[in-house]
Amino acid sequence: MLYSYQAYTKEGKKSKGTIEAISEADAKDKIRAFGLILLELKEEKASKSFSQLSKDNLIIFTSQLTQLISAKIPLYESLVALEEQARNESFHAIILSISEKVKSGMSLSKALQNFPKSFSPLYRALISAGEAIGNLELPLQRLTTLLTYQRKMTKQFMSAMAYPIFLMVLMVAIIGVLMGFVIPSLEALFDGRELPWFTAIIFGLSQLVRSYWLGFFLFLGTLFTLAFFHFRKKKTQAKVQRQLLKVPIVKKYIIHSALGRFARTLAALIEGGLPLTNSLAFATESLYNARLEEILTHVSSGVIDGKTISEGLFFHKEIPPLFARMVKIGEESGKLAPMLTQIASIYEEETERTLNKLVTLAQPVLLIIMGSVIGAMILSILLPLSNFGSSLNF
Repeated sequence: MLYSYQAYTKEGKKSKGTIEAISEADAKDKIRAFGLILLELKEEKASKSFSQLSKDNLIIFTSQLTQLISAKIPLYESLVALEEQARNESFHAIILSISEKVKSGMSLSKALQNFPKSFSPLYRALISAGEAIGNLELPLQRLTTLLTYQRKMTKQFMSAMAYPIFLMVLMVAIIGVLMGFVIPSLEALFDGRELPWFTAIIFGLSQLVRSYWLGFFLFLGTLFTLAFFHFRKKKTQAKVQRQLLKVPIVKKYIIHSALGRFARTLAALIEGGLPLTNSLAFATESLYNARLEEILTHVSSGVIDGKTISEGLFFHKEIPPLFARMVKIGEESGKLAPMLTQIASIYEEETERTLNKLVTLAQPVLLIIMGSVIGAMILSILLPLSNFGSSLNF
């Protein structure tokens, strides 16, 4: 059971946290063992206490555990040290529970299975492989590198997309101001006058949005909600992913980023002591593309039948020849994992260049669209104004 407590340290500072114990008396004994003076203790429900580890916190946890294990500190004592650091964090209950389960004799990989949202199957598989060979340091190092890389790529993508998203939001805001405030303030100038067809359409849209703005926003909200749930379906995602592979520059970015993730993940799994067939299965999950997953699943089946990885790769046009050739060299030289790491580095650099190229192309396209839409709306206002000015008699 989980208990939340408030206590004082020997120095007189207030401390609070969560502790796992089999009973209230056991919880009190553990709190006293921490050198704390108990003020309040109450039982909590596990569903409220367990908070998922964020990606950043997972990297910190893995990195710190790696350093402690590397310093030859026993696993339980390492977990206790991390638990003490996390006492004021929302995820403290997770670290505490893991350390308590390890103390009771459970393996680390089994303890992590209780928190599937925080520790992925790949994470648990690498830890299990390390336990099997009696070396936790190696898989933890691989996991730290892999998680750091994944986080870096995610931040890089979000950073690259920030400006295009800002332009889109700015365009919507400007259109909203024009439709909701500027155009209505000018409508009185043109009462009883014949308007150009283009101006009439824009003014009509403005009146429609203002008259039925609530319904309009409800419609947009419903539309986005339906689209959101529709695109969450695996079948829809698979269709979109297959279609994106037909767009030239986008195809290059998707394939290079996916194969870079695949190569680095597979290298980490192989070096972590996992069998090749299991490593391929876990690494395939890192592709995030239905067509590429289909290809690598087929390649994995070939490996089970006794074929090499490169044999299966050469038969698919989506896989770059360079990737297949380098994998073949790695297999023939008996250094597949180092070769995969090298491949990952090459494709990561290529992915970064392709992403920069995509963003560079997207920015002028968005600016042209933004200028065209806003320019058209301003033109719709200027057209009748020019006619109105020419009709004045001086």
